[in-house]
Amino acid sequence: MLKYLLLFTLTLSQLFAVVDINNATADEFLELSGIGKAKAEKIIRYRIQQKCFTSVEELAKIEGISKKIVTLNRASLKLGKCSAMPKKSPPLSSLKDVLLNPINLFFVTIIFILGFLDYKTGKDLKSQIVSVGVLGTFVGIFIGLQSFNPDDITNSVNDILVGLKTAFFTSIVGMGLSTILATLQKFTRKEDDA
Repeated sequence: MLKYLLLFTLTLSQLFAVVDINNATADEFLELSGIGKAKAEKIIRYRIQQKCFTSVEELAKIEGISKKIVTLNRASLKLGKCSAMPKKSPPLSSLKDVLLNPINLFFVTIIFILGFLDYKTGKDLKSQIVSVGVLGTFVGIFIGLQSFNPDDITNSVNDILVGLKTAFFTSIVGMGLSTILATLQKFTRKEDDA
């Protein structure tokens, strides 16, 4: 009797929580059994790369999602009409994520401290500023490569791209600040000479 009551409750709850795999957000995928944040993000990446799912069973092609997980959630899944454009975060959200990334904050803080010292003391620290930016680039690439799986290149590409965002952001800040300081110092010297 208890077995049937549990089955009825599970079936009833699944009727009210149907996840459209072609249009669901990562948070909606978290409502499924056996799907955590990492798997939900892999589903979204796969859907974007493949231009939507053609069947619910296609979920099992994603690393970490077995046929058992698909079968367990089958009653809660539906294959909705594929949107022309997948749901994306607005570009500002992506920029905000890059700006608030702890690694970026660390390197950018060091870059601005060096820039402040260069400007206030008159010591030429521009090469150190660029070096810290380049070091941030290598750290970002290294972080991106840590989650790279050569056996699953399709699902690993996004992880590398996240690392590259960190990587190139620190170089842009370092080189940009160095260029601004060099320009300011040239104009200041011209004014002093006149």
